[in-house]
Amino acid sequence: MEKDTNIEEKTNQKLKKPRTKKRERPSRNRTNNFASKLLTKALIFIILVLIALFAAYVGWTKISKPTVENKYLIVDQQLSFCQELVTLKYRYSDIVSIKKSAAFSSSHSIVKYSGIIRAGIADITYVDFDISPNGKNLRITLPDAEILGNEIVSQEVFDEKQSIFVPITFQEVMDEIENSKKEALEEIIADGVLDDAKEYAKKIVKQIMLAAGFEEVLVY
Repeated sequence: MEKDTNIEEKTNQKLKKPRTKKRERPSRNRTNNFASKLLTKALIFIILVLIALFAAYVGWTKISKPTVENKYLIVDQQLSFCQELVTLKYRYSDIVSIKKSAAFSSSHSIVKYSGIIRAGIADITYVDFDISPNGKNLRITLPDAEILGNEIVSQEVFDEKQSIFVPITFQEVMDEIENSKKEALEEIIADGVLDDAKEYAKKIVKQIMLAAGFEEVLVY
């Protein structure tokens, strides 16, 4: 009888279904921890990217700043080479005649002279200029053109008659020539010589700065 009882117990044990463990659902705490870790990693990544960008900007600034400063020195140096920029020379000639008489005596003098009027920028270093941050573009504002000189280059006496009673002095001849020079200068200015001189100055300065390495030069 005991053997039969043992056999039944074993049979019953075999017939019993094995118990299955229930899967535990992830708790909210675990989900929140995972999300916070992911957010922390994202923030760290963003911070590292910002640090890298800032370091790159600082490095570029250190490299580009000396370049721009060198460009300013180049402009100053190039302008100092031509402080008085003569951009236009105008040659002219005239004849002056002086006559003097008293009683039965008279004197006269006819003189031909030639002169040169120089126009341009009196001191090209007095300019306003600005260079772009990349050092490639230049903007320059020139001062107005002006008359730099009006000199006599030749003088010739065509005819002369002197009387001891009414002599014509050398100073009188020179005064007459000076009056003629002033009249010639006024006519040339009225014809726009200063405007032409300014335009030539712009072209000259632009070519100088392009040769100095600037890619774009605006001259005003």
